[in-house]
Amino acid sequence: MTRVVCHADIADVPLRRAVGDVHVVLYGRGRMPDGIARLGAGVMDAVSRIGFALREDAFDFLTIALAVTAADTFVLRELAEDRWSRRLELSVPLINPRLWGAVRAQLEEALRFLSGDSWSLSFQRGGPRRPSQAVIDGRRRRIDLSRSESACLFSGGLDSYIGALDLIAQGERPLLVSHAYRGDRRYQDRTAHALPVACARFSANAHPTWSGPSDVSMRTRSFNFLAYGAAAATAISQMRAGNRVTLWVPENGLIALNAPLTPRRIGSHSTRTTHPYFLQSMQNILDAVGLPVAIVNPLRHQTKGEMVLRHARDPAFVAQAVRTVSCGKWKRDGTQCGRCVPCLIRRASFHAADIADTTGYRSQVLAPVLGDIDLRDDLASVRSAVRRARQTAMEPWVLQAGPLPQEQLERDGCIEVFRRGIDELRSFLHANGLP
Repeated sequence: MTRVVCHADIADVPLRRAVGDVHVVLYGRGRMPDGIARLGAGVMDAVSRIGFALREDAFDFLTIALAVTAADTFVLRELAEDRWSRRLELSVPLINPRLWGAVRAQLEEALRFLSGDSWSLSFQRGGPRRPSQAVIDGRRRRIDLSRSESACLFSGGLDSYIGALDLIAQGERPLLVSHAYRGDRRYQDRTAHALPVACARFSANAHPTWSGPSDVSMRTRSFNFLAYGAAAATAISQMRAGNRVTLWVPENGLIALNAPLTPRRIGSHSTRTTHPYFLQSMQNILDAVGLPVAIVNPLRHQTKGEMVLRHARDPAFVAQAVRTVSCGKWKRDGTQCGRCVPCLIRRASFHAADIADTTGYRSQVLAPVLGDIDLRDDLASVRSAVRRARQTAMEPWVLQAGPLPQEQLERDGCIEVFRRGIDELRSFLHANGLP
């Protein structure tokens, strides 16, 4: 068990610390002594630009999310017994620890499902405080919430671009919420500027920093992203008489389910960031603490190809769609690889919509990838899944990723979107000479 202890101020960090413990200053600024981590200064800055004091329960949720990000970043998976599943003891100071203590077990289970780790949470008094009114009043640039009735997670990728377009077409101007990792802001800005109307934006980077090594798997990044979204939606609610506000989480159904393509990809290769079970778990937690936020994935029963096809006749959409980023490895050199699972689903969606994909992929031609032992894993897994789908029952396969909704229409929608998503991949592989 690795103990991660979070603090509201550097002065709270004890001079004598147990070997192996990780100490973190939440919302910390400036250089920290060796062995002490910090994160969240940019989040505090973003919250101060709302223009008024955010509700304490929403701010505490941000604090919890930052603490989770710290543990996920500063504790290496390779040091776990199986080199993957860590045992994490996380101590977090909050404004109202009693409120969040009531949902501690639910939070631990949601995080376990999301990251594959064992979590033990404890909450104490003395948590970080919201930005002061003096700081808020001193902001020249503020987030204009006056025209926003909902919030929408906005990564700048193809799914979030389509999600925002759909909402705008329905007459909404959602507040776009971005987790602006280093390097992401540029294409997020580019995609936002391509929208037909200007939308307000809430954007922040947790930027975890310390003198030690960091883990890069970041399986809990969506927990942090949802906390940003919940804070943004709560701020809108505060401007609208406390009414419940929708937090849109646009993600195509195949990726949201992310059922393991092969038996060996269960676990470490199967992320669950927008799985319906995880989103429902988070909804239950927000409801229990009284946050006025409704989490909805409007694209959960659509494949990526079906989403793209709906907009395929719009030249402006096509021009921007091929400029979006889907690849998780693009940061290495600013080029999308073209062969990872997200890239293959993206490429299959353009093929399904009969759109010329002019994206400059590193592996433009796929056949040679299968002959490269260092590059072929994802492509081989997709090819195996396409073959497996001909003779495998869909529901048990999809259930390997996690429980499905009990309501029959929702359940059937999940199974059928997975089937259609695999069909899109099959068609794309066949078109590229990979039956």
